[in-house]
Amino acid sequence: MWREIVVSFKLKSPLHIGYIPFKGSVISPTRYYVPGRNLWGAVTKHITEYLHKNPIAEDYRNIGAMVKDNFRFSYFYVYDGMNINFPRYTEQGLKYGNISRSEFEHKFIGSQISTAIDTTGTAKSESLHEIEFIDNKFKDSNGNIRDVKIIGCVWVREDAEIDDKKIIGSSKEGILIDKFNIIEELILGGESKYGFGHVLFDPIDGARLPITTCGTEELKIKLDGNCIIAHLKYGKGVKFKGDVELLTGRGYYDPKVSDGKIRDKPGRAISKPEFYFSPGTYIDSGSTTYVVNWDGTWAEDITLLEFIVAVDESFM
Repeated sequence: MWREIVVSFKLKSPLHIGYIPFKGSVISPTRYYVPGRNLWGAVTKHITEYLHKNPIAEDYRNIGAMVKDNFRFSYFYVYDGMNINFPRYTEQGLKYGNISRSEFEHKFIGSQISTAIDTTGTAKSESLHEIEFIDNKFKDSNGNIRDVKIIGCVWVREDAEIDDKKIIGSSKEGILIDKFNIIEELILGGESKYGFGHVLFDPIDGARLPITTCGTEELKIKLDGNCIIAHLKYGKGVKFKGDVELLTGRGYYDPKVSDGKIRDKPGRAISKPEFYFSPGTYIDSGSTTYVVNWDGTWAEDITLLEFIVAVDESFM
């Protein structure tokens, strides 16, 4: 069984979540949400450095495998105190929550221009670079400056343990190992050298994702609607309105490969790119129940699809 914990963070600094690099581009765009894989990486790092005084790459791999077995992470989305701004494809185009993409960008997205400096104190040739980010402040409809928050879900297995230490948690207290809150303060995403990605656990009441947790050994969720709020593994023949993209990730190793080589630094190992439907895509597959993977991506619930096909064929 899985315990669902609604989790929210306040952005202490701007947040940059990158895409696969665009070769030759001087702009690093940000995603407008946080994939579950980023939460997995941040939680793995935090637990490893709590349990090991001088951790090595093997420690990160071992703890990462335990987190992979005992946790599941949803994608996290911008919360403005009233609405969770999920992407969704509509007849009017892509929206985030109840506002258009351009309105969302105006309200929550900023950018910063930087350049590398050489030993003489002048800018290096062709080093001009623009970094896009989710800002940590926004102006509400009354003109007041408020903190940006992100919200999502973390699922923990019943009786879960890390290094023989029991994991307990709630939406108000956080997720604890030996009374240490492993989500109290995390660094998410990229460009941390600029101070980006610093988030603080900040519990709120009343907001939740449009999903219902189900399943026992394998975590499954039922989506309220047809617009997905995570990357869904691409399947041929699926009717959809939205986007398909290549998805990959960086880390010490590729968690999908059990005997994958461990790198000496984070980000050196890049997982094999695969095609996924992007968050916000409208899926018309006859089912709104999905399996949640370790990295927050979704897969079709094959057993349920087989049942739906069998029922359809019985009426033919």
